[in-house]
Amino acid sequence: MAKILLTTPPWLPFHTLQVLFPNIPPLGLQILAGVLRAAGHEARIADVQHLPPMHPELLRAIDEFKPDIIGFSNSELANAPVVIATARAVRRRYPRVKLLAGGQAPTFCPELFLGPAGPFDAVALYEAEATVVPLAEALLSGASLDGLKGCAWRAADGTMKRSATERVACDLDSLPMPCWEGSLKKASFSNGLFAAVETTRGCPFRCTFCSIPGYYGAPRYKSAGRILDELRRLKALGVTEFSFNDDSFATRPQIAREIFETMLRERMDLRFGVQMRADIILANPDLVEAGARAGMFMAVVGFEGYTSAVQEEYAKGNSARINREASRILRRNGVAVYGTHVFGGPASGLRDNLATFFHGRRNSDVFRMTIYTPVPGSRLYEDLAGSGQLSSRDPADFYEGKYLISGAHNPGLVQLGYFGLLALHYALPDTLFTLAHPNRVIRTFMRRAYRGAVYFVLGKAAQALGWRARVS
Repeated sequence: MAKILLTTPPWLPFHTLQVLFPNIPPLGLQILAGVLRAAGHEARIADVQHLPPMHPELLRAIDEFKPDIIGFSNSELANAPVVIATARAVRRRYPRVKLLAGGQAPTFCPELFLGPAGPFDAVALYEAEATVVPLAEALLSGASLDGLKGCAWRAADGTMKRSATERVACDLDSLPMPCWEGSLKKASFSNGLFAAVETTRGCPFRCTFCSIPGYYGAPRYKSAGRILDELRRLKALGVTEFSFNDDSFATRPQIAREIFETMLRERMDLRFGVQMRADIILANPDLVEAGARAGMFMAVVGFEGYTSAVQEEYAKGNSARINREASRILRRNGVAVYGTHVFGGPASGLRDNLATFFHGRRNSDVFRMTIYTPVPGSRLYEDLAGSGQLSSRDPADFYEGKYLISGAHNPGLVQLGYFGLLALHYALPDTLFTLAHPNRVIRTFMRRAYRGAVYFVLGKAAQALGWRARVS
């Protein structure tokens, strides 16, 4: 039996989403822990995403549990440097512990984790649920990884090797229940706990900036019965709020409809948020109405932009009309609209970006806008890397505030325009008034947005003065 500690990336100043959504638990690690426990291993989670690197809480978790293997989760490429530095420091303190990395960044860039400077013994490629058990057992026993699926590792001669079969998709209904023990967070709007639930993996759409189809492949769905079983168990644990963590909820609307109808019939009295496409909202207003009655209080919607140039560049399939109508449907049902938008695409000009800003603010209760960032695994990243248009290969630059595309716009002007508009947004009276908004959800998220902006500015100022996250 192996003892396996699973951990999240530590806190970094650009993690504004963690300020906006502070109680989202590490669902991926909860699922992996459930898989490992079902196979007879002992697994725990050290959720340190709210703590600086090598915080005493992480060290205490290691010292108390004494794991054989520590697994580091790393989805965003910008997190890779601090995850690698943390793993290197862990290696120095605990030289006999095996180190495993997983998530999108290790999957698409395993050389960062297994190269000469990488401290890891192996990387779990793509979804790890079907491969983590044999991989952990081989690491523990010292057996060869040559015959395993879904992993990469450093060979004896120092070269990186990869499995002949890299992607192993799992059946979602057959997975053990996630290990929720000790990793659920306090709910924001009720006296209970907050959880995360998935209904699907993958996406049938191919937006140019998104890595989800490249990571998960074709969409797979949990049955409504399995999802409802999870919700009942979570409610029994004291959960009163949750989020559907799907990257695009209700791409198969009949499943969502059955979930909502059962939640209403059984009077589950749970509140929840979703991430949902504008075109799905427009095509299914009855689904939104049922969701609102069942407890849906917020929808994160990727509006992206409001001109044809933006929509065509992103291959989103939306339009200004679809975006506006989707927002109206949500607001009509009392669902707060968290609108996400993208700034500075290669084919987007000044007019397009200003339209994104001004229409996006009106169309959202909580407005978010990020710079057009190439993400490994997306069509955009593949095209830019292939044509030599990436201005940086430094993983630390791939946060959603730095412009990394050469040959399209002046990067300095793009960043100046982006941060200037965000500063204007937070300074305008209508934004300031939301800090006292009568809707508690909107009021809370806007206060978090201001807090996240302050953290970001202070973090970047400290970085400019020579400060770096200390890992020792």
